[in-house]
Amino acid sequence: MKSSRPALLLPALFLFLTLPAAADVRPKPTVEGPPQAAIEGTVTSINIPFVGGGPIVTLLDGLVHFDATDATVRFSSGIAGTTADLEIGQRLVAFVESTQAMPKAKSIVVLAQRTDVTFTGAVERFDLTARTLTVLGFAVKVTARTIYGGPRDGTGQAGLEDLKVGDLVLVAATAETQALVATRVMKLAPSPIPTSRLHGVVESIGTDSWTIVRGDGTKDVVKVDAETKVVGSPKVGDEVDILSRPLPDGSLLALLIAASDPLPTVPTERYQGVVRSISPTSWTIGPKVGEGPDRIFDVDGSTRVIGDPKVGDEVGILASKQVNGTYLAVAIAKLTTAPPVGTQVVLEGIVNRVDPEGMMGVATWMVGDTKVLVTRMTAVSGAPKAGDTVRVEGFRGPDGIVMAAKVAKL
Repeated sequence: MKSSRPALLLPALFLFLTLPAAADVRPKPTVEGPPQAAIEGTVTSINIPFVGGGPIVTLLDGLVHFDATDATVRFSSGIAGTTADLEIGQRLVAFVESTQAMPKAKSIVVLAQRTDVTFTGAVERFDLTARTLTVLGFAVKVTARTIYGGPRDGTGQAGLEDLKVGDLVLVAATAETQALVATRVMKLAPSPIPTSRLHGVVESIGTDSWTIVRGDGTKDVVKVDAETKVVGSPKVGDEVDILSRPLPDGSLLALLIAASDPLPTVPTERYQGVVRSISPTSWTIGPKVGEGPDRIFDVDGSTRVIGDPKVGDEVGILASKQVNGTYLAVAIAKLTTAPPVGTQVVLEGIVNRVDPEGMMGVATWMVGDTKVLVTRMTAVSGAPKAGDTVRVEGFRGPDGIVMAAKVAKL
């Protein structure tokens, strides 16, 4: 569901529908206007190499990256932005030109914003001055980039002013430091009965009820009957979304139980080395430094080769292990040397706050007065918690935020 777009965006967005789901680079027919290649994927990191420089945007945990310096940015809603609006978790398509160092983006369209939470309920109140609406007791802030609309009035819904108390809405939001910020507000058709939404992991499945464990450990028992719709064949241990209604005795009856769309679970391995040889069915990759055996990676029609690597080039490989023990390359990308990110720093201080890890695996810590980003690649030792004194090694960006490489409890 998107808001109305300017007519000039329609041809470009039509082209986006033909782009692949995963990060990819492919040639395009020679036409006047956009560059002849495009990269699409979900942003996993954004680095500012030096003060005043443009961002280096990476996808697939660094396997694919491009220079976004001076690129124009536009959101799928039609709103113009800048490279400062790019964030981890966004899905985007970048129209790029090949350069000797790395692909350089000329224009970027943000297809989807990062979403941390989605919930449905009636609008309890809204504040046009503060630009907030309250649903299920949660105050959610709307911005100029919030997309509105719904199945009843489509793109005719212009903004917060078109809502009224009692309207049933679906809200998709990101969890910022101080508030929930709506990326989408969808006005739904009125429900004849009050409903609530529940997300959790299936603990048990019975003939007349299911037990669900929420993220905070709370357990909910929802009843099921012949009218309960089950989608996706969820089983014990799976994440599910449940739409339920209250019964007179206070219990909940599930109207819909749907398996949450999981991320791909195919086990993969990352490897970095130098191309020794290339054949139609396999690539031989050797270690860059020191002695060690060469490794052979099978390739087939599904293998994506990025950057036109040749024998002697350094490459990164994402591969999956096959039943016969060999490895099939999912992606092979020529590596380029990116400039250092920020200024290397070492600091010690008391952990004042530890925010929960977000969807992209990044947690925000406050060490003294410094904001520190801790990722799944950060080496954390000593199980530090709020109140502990820690030593942090990492890189400080122009905005003063430190990307932690190591965190150790002292």
